Amino acid sequence: MKKILKAFFKKVVFGGIFPLAYRWNARKPIKEKSVLFIEIRYDKLTNNFALLWDSLSSKDGVSVELICLGNSIYPYKTYLKKCFLMLRKLALAEYVIVDESSNVLAALPIRKESKMIQVWHGCGAFKRFGHGIEGGLEERYYNPYHLVTVSSPEVVDIYAQSMHQDKNIVEPIGVSRTDVFFSNAYIENSMRSIREKYNIPQDKKIVLYAPTFRGNVQNAVAPRMLDISKLYDALSDTYVILYKGHPSVRTTLSIDEKHKAFFFDVGKDSIEVLMCAADCCITDYSSLVFEYALLERPMYFFAYDYKEYVNDRGFYYDYETFVPGPICYHEEELVKHINSQVDINKVIEFKKRFMSACDGNATTRIIERMFSET
Repeated sequence: MKKILKAFFKKVVFGGIFPLAYRWNARKPIKEKSVLFIEIRYDKLTNNFALLWDSLSSKDGVSVELICLGNSIYPYKTYLKKCFLMLRKLALAEYVIVDESSNVLAALPIRKESKMIQVWHGCGAFKRFGHGIEGGLEERYYNPYHLVTVSSPEVVDIYAQSMHQDKNIVEPIGVSRTDVFFSNAYIENSMRSIREKYNIPQDKKIVLYAPTFRGNVQNAVAPRMLDISKLYDALSDTYVILYKGHPSVRTTLSIDEKHKAFFFDVGKDSIEVLMCAADCCITDYSSLVFEYALLERPMYFFAYDYKEYVNDRGFYYDYETFVPGPICYHEEELVKHINSQVDINKVIEFKKRFMSACDGNATTRIIERMFSET
């Protein structure tokens, strides 16, 4: 009975109340050159939007506004309330920029004068998402977009299929937030600020450990943690490790006093700053592998649960031949590879294949494409 009532409630809200409220507000003329950023998952402007926000905010005659729905943070009732309050501004915006799929946006009869721009939160194509997942999302989670921006021609077909979009609107013109990786000043400032913040000696190399979550976004959990004691014994003379958990994981990490000068929980620091500061990176199935490839630095893949994960989620490419670095299933393998020479040519070829449209000018191209008449 609860399931039936819940389904009925969703049908009434998403199939009736929200569309009617949107149509009512859409009776008014659209606000020309108005840009509405919709942060679907979080409660603040994220790095996915930051450069676009700054550039658009500085343009004469362009009005920019942000709405945060926070569907991974707020209780469901609060999320629905924020969605309802959003409808008036959404109905009057000429340009709407999102970086996620959304059940509420996809349920609305978006007026023809509005342009929906999808700047997806991940680069490349790694884990299956949307309609790429067998038995995955229903079609209503993706709007008919006017533009979807991606990181290279390699992934155009994947995004078109996974979002149920016309292939012609998926354009490899780059990912805005990657522009920072082409700024020497940004990279140098990141290196300096991280070393100063955590008092890391200049003779120690920095390892960034940034795994993705397990489970789903609403109930995300951290992966099994690396054995810090083993890594301390093997690497502490030469390295320090910065642990950046996925933002959807809310559990905190307890670190023994002995290891506090070796292993740091840096969950509140920007992932872009951390990548620029790190000499090498340990990850697993995270899409940050694409951004980190832009720096042409070594990567190691701690995939202790590979068989379980691939059966649960699935990949667009064969994982074991796809990743541009050694795959490790336990800490001993990880230590061995970190202390060995890595073939950076694999990283460079990976970058050319999946990140060819990211060259430091993606933000400019995206904005020019938004305002173009074609």
